[in-house]
Amino acid sequence: MKFVADGMLGKLARWLRLAGHDVTYIGDLRVPANEQDDVLLERAKLQRRVLLTCDLGLHRRAKRAGIRSAYVESNDVVRQLVEVSKRCGQKIEIRPENSRCPMCNGSLKLASKDDVKNLVPATVLKAQREFWRCGKCGKTYWHGTHWKTILEMASRYNQIVG
Repeated sequence: MKFVADGMLGKLARWLRLAGHDVTYIGDLRVPANEQDDVLLERAKLQRRVLLTCDLGLHRRAKRAGIRSAYVESNDVVRQLVEVSKRCGQKIEIRPENSRCPMCNGSLKLASKDDVKNLVPATVLKAQREFWRCGKCGKTYWHGTHWKTILEMASRYNQIVG
């Protein structure tokens, strides 16, 4: 699915990107605060994205304009993922082979050790077997210590949704 997220949902945007969803985050666009709502609505409509917002007024504006919108009430990112999956009727699964770059939303591609040998510390190169690179910003990813946190969050999500 494709989403556009308001400025209060940056963490949710990153997690949805990890789950492989195309998410435009208003915080990445450098839009003046007084223009953000209009930009969110325009992008949602023109690009057929689901608007994710914790602003009830913006959610209502979107609905009146015929724009698909999900009002996100929770402050906890796992509960936010549950809300989005329920409102959109789709389970969210985090798998590295389907992930997008959590920083810029670019596509991640599997990279060889040779591709990343000058981009990661030698200890990481020696310890890891799989690497992914973002085709947009060039950032390199691997199953480091953060991967445990990702798996724990995915487990919490799966326990809630069943």
